[in-house]
Amino acid sequence: MSVVEAQASTELEPHAWLGLVLDHFARGEQALGRLSLALDLPIANGSLGSLNELRNRLRMAESRKAKALEQRIARWRKNRPFRHLLAHATITVLFDSMSQPFVVTRHLPRDAEDVTPDRVWSLEERKELLRQASNDSRSICDHVRNLLADPIEHNKLRKS
Repeated sequence: MSVVEAQASTELEPHAWLGLVLDHFARGEQALGRLSLALDLPIANGSLGSLNELRNRLRMAESRKAKALEQRIARWRKNRPFRHLLAHATITVLFDSMSQPFVVTRHLPRDAEDVTPDRVWSLEERKELLRQASNDSRSICDHVRNLLADPIEHNKLRKS
């Protein structure tokens, strides 16, 4: 087995996969929290407490950098429900008749109204979520770094 194959199989081991996906979500959250702090947005309710205000500022900005970050945040947010599910799930691995592994995430309800469903993840679905989480976190971190490194753009966003 080559090093690349070994690394890929380790990344898709269910608990390692879950950890990697959550790590990528956390990196995106940290970068957005850093940007919120730099723009003097309140973070009293967590680093994403002002995410809507941040997105509004990015939408109103005229620069391509700001628009690109806002578009990436929009895509990243579509996968955020998985972050909650995975952060609070138990994992079970089941095998089908062809010995293909499937990961089942079971979520303990937060309260009587919580309807978070259990989820069955195929290998392809796990690869795709990991790919998207990795791309989104890397892109968000890069965009935030670029915006913070540009004092003119930073000041425009701060004043809007």
